[in-house]
Amino acid sequence: MDLSRRAILGVPLAATLTSCAGIALTPTQIITAAGTVAKGLAGALTQVASVDPNLIPAGMLATLQSDLTMAQGAASSLSTSLPATSGASIAQTIDGYINAVLNTLAAPPVNGLIPAPFNMAITAAALVVPDLEALVNQYLPTASAVAPATYAARLQLVQAAPQVGTVDQALAILKGYAGS
Repeated sequence: MDLSRRAILGVPLAATLTSCAGIALTPTQIITAAGTVAKGLAGALTQVASVDPNLIPAGMLATLQSDLTMAQGAASSLSTSLPATSGASIAQTIDGYINAVLNTLAAPPVNGLIPAPFNMAITAAALVVPDLEALVNQYLPTASAVAPATYAARLQLVQAAPQVGTVDQALAILKGYAGS
C-alpha cells in the first residue's frame, strides 16, 4: 500500500500500520518492542557488568546505559493513537540510540565478546531493530539509511548467538532481561 504523507497525517499509528504490508510486528507489538529492547539491553548490560566488571569499561558502560535510558524515555511516549509520522519519528530516535549501543558493543574493546547467556539479549536486540527501521522507512521516506557499518555490527552480534532466530524468541529473551 502506497500512502502519501498527506494521506497519513492525522491517521492514528495503529490504523495505518495494520493496513500496510512489510512490517513483521503489529503496531502494538512495535510500541511494546521499542521499550522492551531498550529495557532488555539495559538489564543485560547491568548483569554483564556484575559478572565481569572489566569487560565493558566503566565510561563506556555509562554511555551505553545513558543511551538506553533515553531510548526508554522515547519509547514511553509511543502510543497507538499517535499519527503514523509522529510514531515513526519517535521510532527513529529509539532506533538511533539502540544502533549506537549495538555499534559500540561490536567495536573494540568489547568486539561483540559478550559472554553467554547475555549475548542472547544483544543478538535479540539486533534482530528486533530492523522492525523499528521498517516503520521509520515506511512513514519517513527522507529518513537516513542505516550505515553499512551498523549492518555489519548487527550481523557480528547476531552470529554470536545463532540460537536466537525469530523476533518472537528475541522479544521473549529481552522481556526476561527487562525485568532485571
